[in-house]
Order: sequence, then C-alpha cells, then structure tokens
Amino acid sequence: MSAPETRTETDTFGPIDVAADRYWGAQAQRSLGNFKIGWEKQPASIVRALGIVKRAAAETNMELKRLDPAIGKAIVEAAQEVIDGKLDDHFPLVVWQTGSGTQSNMNANEVISNRAIELLGGVMGSKKPVHPNDHVNMSQSSNDTYPTAMHIACAERIVHDLLPALKHLHAALEAKTKAFAHIIKIGRTHTQDATPLA
Repeated sequence: MSAPETRTETDTFGPIDVAADRYWGAQAQRSLGNFKIGWEKQPASIVRALGIVKRAAAETNMELKRLDPAIGKAIVEAAQEVIDGKLDDHFPLVVWQTGSGTQSNMNANEVISNRAIELLGGVMGSKKPVHPNDHVNMSQSSNDTYPTAMHIACAERIVHDLLPALKHLHAALEAKTKAFAHIIKIGRTHTQDATPLA
C-alpha cells in the first residue's frame, strides 16, 4: 500500500487537503487557492529573513522562559534549515497577497512547525507538540514580522550584493580613468561642444 498523496490540515475555516510531502499547512494551502494571480514567488531573501526572525523569536522566548526548551530548540533547528535554504521548495506563495504579508508569515510558521514536529518524532499536520501560532509565532504579529523580514532581506542584499557590485564598478571606473588619462576630451554642455578637457 502506498503512502497517501495528501494529508488533512485544519484552521479556523475547517479542513483542507495538503500534499503529504509538503511542510506548509492549511493557511498557505488556502492562499494558493485564493491568490491565483501572477507567478512571482516570494524571493529567497525574504524566505531566509523570515527564518532569521523565527529563529530569533524562539531563542528570545526560550531565554524569557516563555517557550519550552525542547520545542524551542526544534523550532530553532527548523528555522535554521529555512535560513540555509534547505526548505525553499516549501514556500510556494506568490508575492501577491494581503498587505501585511500574513500568508507568507503563516507559510513560515507552518513549515517550521511541521518540520519541528518531524524532528521531535511527531505527526506532520497534527500541530503537536509544536503549534504554528502558539509556538512558532509566539510574541509576533504579521504586521511586524513581515516588515522586519523585508528590512533584513534588504540589509543582506545591500551588504552581499549591492556594495560588492559598487566596489567593483568603482574599481573599473578608476581603471578606465587611469587608462584614458592621457587622452584629451572635448567638454560638452547643453548638448554642444564646449572646451577641451585635459
């Protein structure tokens, strides 16, 4: 007998079938049906940043003794897998969704919850012992989590992509300046020749 192709997850709207091999849950599945517009997926940098936020929240909640350490450590491990890009295939949502990023936040909560449940030997989709809202989203709101993730993603892209590219551009322009230093150039102003520049 083969494994079932779907599992049933529930949320406040009731039960819904989710692919058995996917870590997302009911709310992400509903979003796939409700936002059938565009093809642009959440950028990997946003998914990674959501993992960073979820890991930091779990570590802080454990430090404050609000989150059971066994559950917290499983959340941290699952969030790290999100950060490392190991779970990218479990973030199927398009960028077109409600304004506060609630669906992407819940996608992260559900993926991390189900992966943490799996790490603890539980049944994926059971929300036990790790609940996506009560544990993974503890002390957070989509109105704060998603904008924070956007800031983290932007900061990382600036540091890892933009600044190195600007440094390379600066070096290339500097090299051209030296290479063409001996050539006299015509100055131009108001779309006409002005005076030669040495």
